[in-house]
Amino acid sequence: MYKAVFVACIAGAMSFSVTHADVVDSFEIGSGASTSTFLFQFTNGNQYLYEVSYDEPMSGQDVVEFIMNEQAGYFVADIVSYSFGDVLNGLGIGDDFDEGFGTPPDYLDYWHYWTKDDVVDEWESSFVGFGDRTVTDGSWDGWVFNSNDAPVPAGASLITLSCLATTRRRRR
Repeated sequence: MYKAVFVACIAGAMSFSVTHADVVDSFEIGSGASTSTFLFQFTNGNQYLYEVSYDEPMSGQDVVEFIMNEQAGYFVADIVSYSFGDVLNGLGIGDDFDEGFGTPPDYLDYWHYWTKDDVVDEWESSFVGFGDRTVTDGSWDGWVFNSNDAPVPAGASLITLSCLATTRRRRR
């Protein structure tokens, strides 16, 4: 039995071991019957988690602009308009800031946009821009700078630690 618990924990930890991430701060913004979650992950691994409540349909861009209006000066988004749509070029939250639009040699220095319909779904790279995505109750939007990897749940290190604690406790 102990071996099964340990193997399950290791498997869970391995699925989250892509990058280290820490939630610096989390916020609940807005009011309404629907709530969507937005996760922003900076190059340094710092994450900011926003639960945004609303009644009327909103696009991903509407939500970013709503957060920017609610947290003026703390949450600063540089949105650039192109013929193909709007792009999140730069983002600053608190002391963290990343900006770029895919310059050589790696072409990764931009905000990669990920979505999922609810907390149990897998992240998918978005094939539509944030101005064209309509968020729904329970949906998640994730932004990761300078990486092709999906957002890493900040709780991943907690899962690993709790698994280790569980396996240690059971050995006694």
